[in-house]
Amino acid sequence: MKQYKKILQSPYMILLLFTIKLIIYYGLIDANILDSFIIIVSIITLGIIFIGISRIKFKHKKGLFLIVYSLVSLLMFADSMYYNYYNQTVSIKQLWQAKNVAAVPDSFFATLIPASFLLFLDIPFVYYYFKKHTDDISTKNSWSFKREMKYLIAGLCAIFALLVVNPLDSVAIDKVNSVEFFTNHVNDIYNAVADNIVTEEIPVEEVLEVVEEVAPKEEGMSLQGIGKDKNLILLQVEALQNFVLGAEYNGQILTPNLNSLIGKDSIYFNRYYSTIGKGNTVDAEFATLNSLYPVIDRECYTLYEKNTFYGLPWILREKGYSTLAIHGYEGAFWNREAAYPGQGIEEFYSMEDLDASETIGLGISDKSMFKQAIDILEEEKEPFFSFIITLTSHHPYLLDEEYNTLVLREEDKDTKFGSYLQTIHYMDEALGQFIADLKEKGLYEDTVIAIYGDHHGLNKNMDNNQEKMEEFLGREYDYDEMLRVPLIIHVPGSNVYRTVSTTGGQIDFLPTIANIMGLKIDHPYILGQDLVNAKEGFAAFTAYLFEGSFIHNNVMFEISREGVFEGSRAWDVGTHEELDGSLFEEDYNRTVKIKKTSKEILDRDLIAEYMEDKNSSDHSYEEKYNTDTKSNIEENNYR
Repeated sequence: MKQYKKILQSPYMILLLFTIKLIIYYGLIDANILDSFIIIVSIITLGIIFIGISRIKFKHKKGLFLIVYSLVSLLMFADSMYYNYYNQTVSIKQLWQAKNVAAVPDSFFATLIPASFLLFLDIPFVYYYFKKHTDDISTKNSWSFKREMKYLIAGLCAIFALLVVNPLDSVAIDKVNSVEFFTNHVNDIYNAVADNIVTEEIPVEEVLEVVEEVAPKEEGMSLQGIGKDKNLILLQVEALQNFVLGAEYNGQILTPNLNSLIGKDSIYFNRYYSTIGKGNTVDAEFATLNSLYPVIDRECYTLYEKNTFYGLPWILREKGYSTLAIHGYEGAFWNREAAYPGQGIEEFYSMEDLDASETIGLGISDKSMFKQAIDILEEEKEPFFSFIITLTSHHPYLLDEEYNTLVLREEDKDTKFGSYLQTIHYMDEALGQFIADLKEKGLYEDTVIAIYGDHHGLNKNMDNNQEKMEEFLGREYDYDEMLRVPLIIHVPGSNVYRTVSTTGGQIDFLPTIANIMGLKIDHPYILGQDLVNAKEGFAAFTAYLFEGSFIHNNVMFEISREGVFEGSRAWDVGTHEELDGSLFEEDYNRTVKIKKTSKEILDRDLIAEYMEDKNSSDHSYEEKYNTDTKSNIEENNYR
């Protein structure tokens, strides 16, 4: 009994409490809590921090320890929340997104896990033990303060140099770096700093060679120009997953209006995937408009706001189109207001420019927004390109009772699954009215309408979504279903009725719509392909799955969080049969290469360089043409 009492009164209780915290933390981020080495590294690191602070000759060292330990707890809490949503721990590069997260508090609170709050419970007890024993610890040791601190700092640096830098390129160390709390975040900071300091530019010719090598290729001219010279309305639907199309729930059709569009004058892409980064909705926009992959660091609209782009809006403007965007939330959200001019969008109607008297959840209701969009489009000079982003079906799917028209089963009420279906059903009603209004205003027949989902609505790792979805679908709910969104391109009067099952993603939209609209893409930095004419499909993933994950035809591959094939998985998306992940190393390398190439294009603003060279070349040609023409005229006049 005395032995236990002695332990309870000793400073070792700090390490014991921290060990319990670690077990909770690693459980929340799905790490192997049986891996004792990871926990030992964490305990040793905290022990060094504890001893180091206890030894310093600083009047407020107890307060310093409390601040450090509280920040450690807060970062663990942030990791658990971030992992719950993104399947990844938080990075220093995402800290800049905090203001965007704060702008959607309902969605933020919906991601909270009650167990995460356990990470804060030990703080007062740890502080009590530190306060009680720190003075004793600092006076008992005979070593000099400077000498001891030198050893402590040297030891800590040695540990992190070995683990973070990983000079031996050890797979075991990579595993530690990807999971262990301290090394994971130090490694993240190290990589962020290294990326800014060490920049190795690849010659433009090599970048173009890589694009030629790894970008998918299509062949053929099927459906080319069937929408030529028509208006184009591009609808990005918030959280629209593919499974709702054609589906019934409780005897009700979930999306009758979307189903009706697919049934006539449409090309429906049923194996289309979200290729977003951590910017979610705006990264879906970015990939769709530019056929470039988003980066994992941050939303592209902020990172590359000053870049030169030559995506869909610019291409259409060169063909005489006016370009506009409509969104029912604040213009500054995700930096849209600042980024859209560089994307080629001339007018942007946000919440500040619209009637915001009817709001649902985050912003203006879809029905109100669509009705106001009709008034705007009616006054727009034709041909026009209108990019419209819906909002009502935004997580956490809040819909007032008066707007509920889907009758939910009792067991689905007050669940994310039921709320999601309710908001998607509402969105479909809004879309149906929008189509009817286009017809009434005489805009429908001469307008191509493209509709796609920006990202998933039901995260398989949150709430009881996986259980509910598997019950609804009657099959496994995995990332292949979670990340699958629809793409519908509706061309009134075309008499086209086709379902394209070639695998693709938002990266492929630009070349696909360019084919249908009869447009020419006049630069080589396009990483997608025209899915109408493609023989095989490929898409790489940025968020929710780790870098190197992809889908190639029927095979989906998820790289392990350590970035090694051990622990990775692959499966057939049709049969859900598990496959040997090690067989797909070639596709994995292709994925890594295409993502690095996309980032290189963005980081170096290579489109600007290309367009500058092209314009100079065109100008030289024009000068030569004008000079030759003038000489010919003068010669003819002389004769």
